Amino acid sequence: MKTNFLNLPGVTVLSKENQRTIKGSAKIDYSLCGCDCRGAVTGPAFCLIGFACTQVYTCQEEF
Repeated sequence: MKTNFLNLPGVTVLSKENQRTIKGSAKIDYSLCGCDCRGAVTGPAFCLIGFACTQVYTCQEEF
């Protein structure tokens, strides 16, 4: 199986030293998160982990 990958164009074998230097991270777009009228977090599941609603909003506008 390994030899099949090596036959693909542009594929190279990384040394162990090169593998140690690779760093990566996932960037999360918190602009997708929000708060509803009750103050609960809305949006994708990751919003529940890294986003908080600090106050309770009321949706009824007073005139």
